[in-house]
Amino acid sequence: MAELYDSPKYYEIAFAWRDIKAEVDLFEKAIEEYGAIPVKNVLEICSGNSPHMVELVRRGYRYTGLDLSRAMLDYSIAKAKAEAVRADFICADMVDFELKKKYEFAYIMLGSFFATSTREVFSHFESVARVLKKGGLYLLDWCVQFEPPWETKGSSNWEMEQEGIRVHTTVTWEPIKLARQTFKETIVLDVNDKGREIKVTGTNVHRAIYPQEFRRMIDYSDDFEFVGWWNNWDLDKPLDFAYKISRPIILIRRI
Repeated sequence: MAELYDSPKYYEIAFAWRDIKAEVDLFEKAIEEYGAIPVKNVLEICSGNSPHMVELVRRGYRYTGLDLSRAMLDYSIAKAKAEAVRADFICADMVDFELKKKYEFAYIMLGSFFATSTREVFSHFESVARVLKKGGLYLLDWCVQFEPPWETKGSSNWEMEQEGIRVHTTVTWEPIKLARQTFKETIVLDVNDKGREIKVTGTNVHRAIYPQEFRRMIDYSDDFEFVGWWNNWDLDKPLDFAYKISRPIILIRRI
């Protein structure tokens, strides 16, 4: 059995259902409509296999990926070399980090918000505030629990195939301590790598953040202001009018 974040190739295939060019299009639309400063330097937090790196660099941005997994960072470094793009990578914990460089845009994808307590939630946003220039945007993808996943879904599964490698992914959620808003997320990849069967697993603990709690935190923040939240990566679909929510995104701006 292999560990999820030590298996970047299988992880990349598992989550290859995304339209990366369309997501970068949205980054640029959000920057144009809601950013207060020009953007050149982009920071991805919990960058994993850095799926947006190549597209961002080819559009003229300078990309930095921050992740705690050395295997993921090494995979991204090799990808950058293979694609002949310049990028920077930093091994650090998203909960508490300081960087020499400052950025005009930052983002975190697919609920990769690995804070496990209220203190760690605040520490994360303090870290982002230290490295994001005033007027810069921070985009969060699926990081606020508008619907507790263990109540609305319980589990989710799908299958992807690339280069003769088939990956069946199962994600499950279960609460740990309701009063502390913690839950466990387990990701299992059942891999068929050209006939070789491999099981890859990863478990993370998250501190759930609920929407009005998030709004209050940002509204009372000295570092950020709330810009908006939208449904399913569509800036024409604000969440305030949504009865069904799918992959929500949130924008906050450094002040």
